[in-house]
Amino acid sequence: MKGYTTMNKLSLFIIAIALFAFVGCSKKQEGSQADAVTVETTAIKVETIQCDMCVSNITKALEQTDGVQSVKVDLKEKVATVQFLPAKLNLAALEQTISNAGYDANNTKRNMEAYEKLDDCCKIDGGH
Repeated sequence: MKGYTTMNKLSLFIIAIALFAFVGCSKKQEGSQADAVTVETTAIKVETIQCDMCVSNITKALEQTDGVQSVKVDLKEKVATVQFLPAKLNLAALEQTISNAGYDANNTKRNMEAYEKLDDCCKIDGGH
C-alpha cells in the first residue's frame, strides 16, 4: 500500500509539472501574439493611376510586401488605403513599393524604369 501512495504522489507531481509547463508556454504565446497584432492604417495618394490595371498593379505590389495586411486602391479618389504591421515596415517603405511599381505615392516620385514598363493605359496621357 505504501508503494501505491508513493506512485500516486509521483503521478500528481508529474501532472503538476506538465500543467505548469503548459500554462507557462501559453502565456508566452499570448504575449507575442498581442505584440504582432498591432496594425496601422494609412492612406497614400496615388495621383498618377489611370485605370483598373493601375489598381491591380499597385494592389499586387503592396500585397506581396511583407507586413502588409490589406490593400484597397480607389481609382476615383486616387488613394491606396493600406493596413500594415508597423513592426515590419513604415509609410516610407509603402511609398517606395508603389514608386517601384511605377507610380507616384504621396511625394515619392515614380521609378521611371518601372513606369516605362507599364502598359500604355497606365501611363499619363496614354503613354504619349
